[in-house]
Amino acid sequence: MSTAVVDERTFYGLGRDFTSTTRLYLQHWMWRRQLKYLLHPAVTEDKEIMRVADIGCGTGIWLIDLAEQLPRAKLDGYDISSAQFPPAEWLPGNVELTTLDALAEIPSTLVEKYDVIHIGLLVLVAGDEPVPLLRNVVKMLKPGGYLQWDEADLGGLYRSANPPSVAKHNLDALYALIDQRFNRAGLSYSWVRSLDEILPQAGLEVVHNSFHPIPDEIAHPWTHMHLLSVSELLKNVKDAEHNVHEWWKLYVKAIEEAREGASIRMGMVVAVGKKPKS
Repeated sequence: MSTAVVDERTFYGLGRDFTSTTRLYLQHWMWRRQLKYLLHPAVTEDKEIMRVADIGCGTGIWLIDLAEQLPRAKLDGYDISSAQFPPAEWLPGNVELTTLDALAEIPSTLVEKYDVIHIGLLVLVAGDEPVPLLRNVVKMLKPGGYLQWDEADLGGLYRSANPPSVAKHNLDALYALIDQRFNRAGLSYSWVRSLDEILPQAGLEVVHNSFHPIPDEIAHPWTHMHLLSVSELLKNVKDAEHNVHEWWKLYVKAIEEAREGASIRMGMVVAVGKKPKS
């Protein structure tokens, strides 16, 4: 299992530097605050002895937190890059992180190895067609095992202001440019709210599907987290293709609007599927 490059059509666009890693930690803790769980209660395996894989694990923080709850379970994290992994010596004893391209052929040693597979925030990796990624990952799941997909409703992202008199036109203009970039690449992320229809296409029985809007009490940190991700996108915009300086000007003004009460809202979707035993 070696580090590979994700297909450009997925248009990942985010970074793996210090800021990006910090954003991943913030993102994880906000998700945990809202959902109140790591593994959804619909996952009814014997959690003490099961094997769990986290696909696209980033920093490994989801597994590190899960290890506190399941100290006897075997917890494996996979990501296309090890750049954001903490030192192996700092990991809980039952957590191991390694590289894997989840869009490539799955090694035979990983086929039907796991009782539970977690996918978290891979919308930019899956692109506009999540089924190939899903079918690939399901190969790693034992018959009777569970797949939990926690995803951001990128297709349903919108801007808001509180009070309504607060300006957000720079925030709107910035995201309009980002939307144009995605549209030119032919990408759409509207599928996220249809995960309950997508899981069966990979042979899974849906046992849970829910949508969680972003409440006012976390709108401020949620917006800051999103603006951090936008800075990562802007760093990867080539000046030859776009007027990057104008994008950055909008970005600085959007931050000021966020300080005054403008916000970015993008709900959370959680879907759990079970693989048939035969």
